[in-house]
Amino acid sequence: MAETIPLNPITLPLNQISLIEASAGTGKTYTIGSLYLRLLLKAGENNFSRPLNVEEILVVTFTEMATEELKKKIRERITDAIDKLTTFSETQDKSAFKNDEFLTALCDNLNIFEAIHLLKLAEQNMDLAAIYTIHGFCRRMLMQYAFHSGIHFNLELIKDQSDLLVRFANEFWREHFYPLPFEMADFIANELGSPDYVLSLLESNLGKNLIVDLENQQALSISITEFLHQYLGEYFKDIKALKRFWLESAGKISELITEELNKDYAKGEPKSLSRRSYNTSRLAKWIEQVNAWANNPRDYLLNETLMSYFTQSALGEKGEEGASPFIAPIFTELEERTNALISPDLLRRVILYHYRQGLQQKLLDYKLNHQEKSFDDLLRLFCKALQGPQGDELAEMIRFQYPFAMIDEFQDTDSQQYAIFSKIYRDNPEKNTGFIMIGDPKQAIYRFRGADIFTYLKASDEAQSRFELTKNYRSEKHLVDGVNALFDFPQSPFIYQNINFTAVDSRDDHLRFYLNGKAEPAYRFYLTESDKVNKTEMAKICAISIQHWLKSAAENQAVFQNEDTCKTLQAANIAVLVRDKNEAALVKNELQKLGIASVYLSDQNSVFDSNVAKELAWVLKACLNVAERPILNAIATALFGLNAADIHQIQQNEADWQRWADSFAQYQQTWQRQGILAMLHQILLEQGISERLLSQATGERDLTDFLHLAEILQQAATLHESEAALLSWFEKQIQGEGRQEAQIRLESERQLVKIVTIHKSKGLEYDLVWLPFLAVPSKIPTAGDMNVYYSKERDETLWDMENRNLNALYEETFAEELRLLYVALTRAKYQMAFALPAQFDKKWNALHYVLSQGEIGKEIALSAPKDTETLLQTFKEKMQDNVEICTTQNLEALPTLSINTKNDELKAAKFTGNIEQDWRITSFTSIEQGHRRQNYFTESAGKKHAVFDDAKDYDSQNSIEISTALLSENESNILDLPRGKQVGTALHRHFENCYFSDLANTEEIDKLRQSLQLDETLTEPLQNWLQQISHTPLSHEIGIALADLVNKDCIKEMPFYLAIREHFDVDAFNRTLKAHHHLPSDPLQFEQIQGMVRGSIDLVFRHNGKYYLVDYKSNFLGSSLTDYNQEALKKEMLHSHYDWQYLIYTLALHRYLQSVVPHYDYARDFGGVFYLFLRGMNGEPQSGVFYDRPSVELITELDGVF
Repeated sequence: MAETIPLNPITLPLNQISLIEASAGTGKTYTIGSLYLRLLLKAGENNFSRPLNVEEILVVTFTEMATEELKKKIRERITDAIDKLTTFSETQDKSAFKNDEFLTALCDNLNIFEAIHLLKLAEQNMDLAAIYTIHGFCRRMLMQYAFHSGIHFNLELIKDQSDLLVRFANEFWREHFYPLPFEMADFIANELGSPDYVLSLLESNLGKNLIVDLENQQALSISITEFLHQYLGEYFKDIKALKRFWLESAGKISELITEELNKDYAKGEPKSLSRRSYNTSRLAKWIEQVNAWANNPRDYLLNETLMSYFTQSALGEKGEEGASPFIAPIFTELEERTNALISPDLLRRVILYHYRQGLQQKLLDYKLNHQEKSFDDLLRLFCKALQGPQGDELAEMIRFQYPFAMIDEFQDTDSQQYAIFSKIYRDNPEKNTGFIMIGDPKQAIYRFRGADIFTYLKASDEAQSRFELTKNYRSEKHLVDGVNALFDFPQSPFIYQNINFTAVDSRDDHLRFYLNGKAEPAYRFYLTESDKVNKTEMAKICAISIQHWLKSAAENQAVFQNEDTCKTLQAANIAVLVRDKNEAALVKNELQKLGIASVYLSDQNSVFDSNVAKELAWVLKACLNVAERPILNAIATALFGLNAADIHQIQQNEADWQRWADSFAQYQQTWQRQGILAMLHQILLEQGISERLLSQATGERDLTDFLHLAEILQQAATLHESEAALLSWFEKQIQGEGRQEAQIRLESERQLVKIVTIHKSKGLEYDLVWLPFLAVPSKIPTAGDMNVYYSKERDETLWDMENRNLNALYEETFAEELRLLYVALTRAKYQMAFALPAQFDKKWNALHYVLSQGEIGKEIALSAPKDTETLLQTFKEKMQDNVEICTTQNLEALPTLSINTKNDELKAAKFTGNIEQDWRITSFTSIEQGHRRQNYFTESAGKKHAVFDDAKDYDSQNSIEISTALLSENESNILDLPRGKQVGTALHRHFENCYFSDLANTEEIDKLRQSLQLDETLTEPLQNWLQQISHTPLSHEIGIALADLVNKDCIKEMPFYLAIREHFDVDAFNRTLKAHHHLPSDPLQFEQIQGMVRGSIDLVFRHNGKYYLVDYKSNFLGSSLTDYNQEALKKEMLHSHYDWQYLIYTLALHRYLQSVVPHYDYARDFGGVFYLFLRGMNGEPQSGVFYDRPSVELITELDGVF
């Protein structure tokens, strides 16, 4: 392992594999920006071999938000560098760099004018910068190198595959458990509960490569059906035998123990059975309990009473010290029978293993036949492609495209992600490539999402060089000193020895928080009088403390000060860090009692779970059914603000009732005529719901939910045919059935106290941080069903089914708790506040561990509680009194605060600029139709309907859609298949969804026939025809038919955008065709345009190293095969201007291949164009097939025209 040295951004080598460890607040993003500038400019020492552009520097991180933030910061660094270098070039004065040490050092060996030029070019092209999430990068590579990855261009990314998992979990349950005998099904129901429960256990580890640690591997290798009948069947056989043995032996057992209990012992003589444990009345009760168990056929678990009092070992433990053991063969046999039983826990875990295997297989099978892919699928498929037979070539092409890569937040990686980048950059290192991993193992806190700290440590060992950032730019000096004091001790502060802590320096300026004229300490601890953790009390202390801060701020007595500026504390400067939504709710509730508004920034709840959703459902029922009971239910909700007396008055007063009935009748009409959104806004205004809600403590939250639900309902209304169907859908969403994504929205962006989970706070900073719950004992996993841990010895992630190494699991948990603590303690800029009990519990706790400098060790249960103040005093001594330890006796709540906020008058800006409208997206269809009309039709970039509307892929003239039968009496004459768009669309879909070797698949043919509404008798003719199509040789030269194509060498429905570099010059297009096109094509009549041509190629395939494009045509050219001979096809190609279409397609494919195929050459690598007129393909060579290969000169000149 390479030695870790401090990082110098000027000298860091850029053409090797390096790792940068960036402790919290040490300027990681700034460092990435600095290295990015060096790469753009080929600047500094040990620099890259040439300047790179923004499209060649790959930067990968793990979230969309982080990606956007990184892109923004890099853009700002480039702009800032341009400004400073420009000023320096004009003045030759280094003060232009304004204390920017990096730029000052960098400029010494720079050609300033060339550097400014390169940076301006980068600034202009930042929208093209290769800054992606890991999943975005994988998706882009899979699609860009589709021939090497074997992935369809039109894959559909699904962010949430929970619906699929629920479906397959239910399927597996039905398929394997419903047919079981009653006793087995009863075992399953009791042990596994339901498919939903099983899924909750398995889902987090479903994508991991787990090795099962189980002595009996044979139980895993057989099918679940075999396992259930063999092992579960054996268990039931043995448990029944045990019950029979008990019932046969119960009398003898009672007699033997009673005899012992009645035995006379001399005074002081030790007894073989302690009379404190056994007596005749207890014995009778225990015998009765075990008898009841033995006589209950549905109680299949071992009886606790039997195990505790009647086995030989249990009886042996109940003797008095020095006594002769109480032994009888019947008890020994009883114990042997119980020991021979398979553990029900183990049975359950093996069933879970088979369930997991079944779910994975169902997912895999589904995705092989569908385009939906999850985020995990992108990683899996890309990793598989890189490890496949073309993996080396694929890795080489990616290195060529991205010679340099930086992976941010690398501590959150996993083995699969590391395998991807290892294959590209580490396994085949090249002189002109570089790879940098940037992360901090101390902040690896996403184990529950699959992040693997051990992969990071392995990558760290394999790096050629290791660097670290050693200065904290975030926090006040004493906060940095405090973190150093807490974690810088020899007993492995993060449990694992290879996760080191290095003390960091602090910023040079002097930050300080002043409260009521006095400088506040960096750390303030509030100790409760209780020895126990009381979360409600902790939340209350936190809320009162914040109230005192805000009161002082209202009097300008709470200020942040550094050397240059001074600002008054506002609520938004305060963050309360919690573990989960339950802790957040406690804090929010206590703040609310004191009149302090707050916002929970980590809220993952669904808006359908809100009270407003349930109340809105009542309102919609009344609007749909204007009757007494539904209306009374609606107006009884909190939305209308009526009490019981008001509702009683409405019922008694006919005029009042009629007004309400008329209102809801009007709402119903609005719903039917204008839609649900209009109706809900009408209710909102007429009933004063906004004002009513906002007058309440939770009103802003409730109003946000109401408006959010109104928006969701409006969107859903387009998918449902009636108001009743929409209401039914809404009620199912509330019940959680097939729920769509609808995460609750923030109610406000005003000045509010922030409540955020520690996980969500990672990477962020807050002026003041409150941590009320750090003393809560850590949640240590017990011997459960999914004990998953990393084995250092085997370098594998194990599923420990027999609980043989729980200590490894405990270590992983302790280590992550400490990393989570580190994240929490490094968020503050000025001050941190804590609430702690008088004593730390006897259960292990991360804060206790670091305060004791690791002395409490790694035991789950400690020998004794520890006095909190003693621990804090030791910390205070190290901190030179920058720690204050307070009691809560004098911390009392103040009167409710009323904080005035200024509401600026909002006014819409007036646009006075000019928008150029000559840039557009067009298509072959638009060009061809424009030619026919001597006009053009273009599409707005904002339109969502398809550009290639396929109007030319089927019968454009006489498009009579006959869907009841074939026109001809001869069923085998497929030439007379119904014409029109329906047929063309159905055939395209069939070709897209089927393997070419299986075009005549009976199941798919049946779907095709049904989509065309054809009679069942036509299944065979359709099947024969598609068989003929798939086996028609496309040309004599290449000797291949569709059926011969291998799926991995095909891209179906390949979309493209063909950029028009400046303006599309129609005259130049016509001149080029006249000079180089061998077909007598008409001159194109079309106005000049700029923008893009968009389209979709039906098929691109590779054969013998050449690339071909294919377009399917279902046009009806006549009822005879002679209507589909080569002359007829040529005539149709010219008549419909298909030659223009395939020239555009060829040019688009040519540009694409230039970008992805190394050393691509059109003359050598492009095979040609096939237009397949499907009705004429009868199995004979080239029947219904038009072929052309545009000349190199034609495509080269067209490339200049577009």
